[in-house]
Amino acid sequence: MVRRYKAGDEVDSVCTKCKLLLGHVIIAMEGEKIAKVRCNTCNGVHAYRAPPSASEATAKKRRAERAASVADATKTKATPSEFDTLTKGKDLSRATKYSPQITLGMGDAIDHATFGVGVVVEVREGLKAHVAFKDGGRVLVHGRA
Repeated sequence: MVRRYKAGDEVDSVCTKCKLLLGHVIIAMEGEKIAKVRCNTCNGVHAYRAPPSASEATAKKRRAERAASVADATKTKATPSEFDTLTKGKDLSRATKYSPQITLGMGDAIDHATFGVGVVVEVREGLKAHVAFKDGGRVLVHGRA
């Protein structure tokens, strides 16, 4: 059975001011559709925004998890003390100027305009390389035409 709403009933809606799913009071209807609601928390009046369905919530959660895993993947792999170990015995004055067009190999020394001098510690599929810099690691693209 489908629930029929009328003005004055309470519903859950996404509040545009609070940016949360909260209790609202229906203040206007368009036929059998809810048109306007008032937030019980901030008293803001706005168009009714239905709560996300379970599948939308699950998709949003997965996107957040994916974004977190990407952020973890780009986090530092080489600590500053590891950087010193990696660069010991290397002539960093001969470091190649970094450009996305150059092809990088393991152990190559590069000079990046923003991050400074670094050493390639991992070459990944998809033309990406993990480079250790003094302040930590970064994933850089390489071999782009």
